[in-house]
Amino acid sequence: MSNIKSILKKHNLRLTKQRVSLGELIFSQGNWHFTAEILKDNARLKNLNVSQATVYNVLNDFYDCGLIVKVSHDDERSWFDTNTNHHYHIFNEKDGTLTDLESEKVTFSLPRGLKREKIKKIDILFKI
Repeated sequence: MSNIKSILKKHNLRLTKQRVSLGELIFSQGNWHFTAEILKDNARLKNLNVSQATVYNVLNDFYDCGLIVKVSHDDERSWFDTNTNHHYHIFNEKDGTLTDLESEKVTFSLPRGLKREKIKKIDILFKI
């Protein structure tokens, strides 16, 4: 994700100042997990003047294009992940961190009658 402008163009997203700035902030950190609030705080620390609504709009645009994924759990916040490869997650309720767990490290069997080729996606979240 070295050149955010070319990535945005490839996904037919307008090159607004906010979208480019937030994209650079998101993808300059490698694979990581964040909420809109965390991203907004990081933007403020970098002196990027963006509203919370803009942050949500950019995140939704990036999600819709497949640039990031959403990770859901019971929390009222949406978490986002820059790692779009198939993997699972561990959520530490004590410190509020989300970490990746490679899918090869998890084994399970499907319920009878459920065909693997019909499954679109399997999300697994371990809470500790």
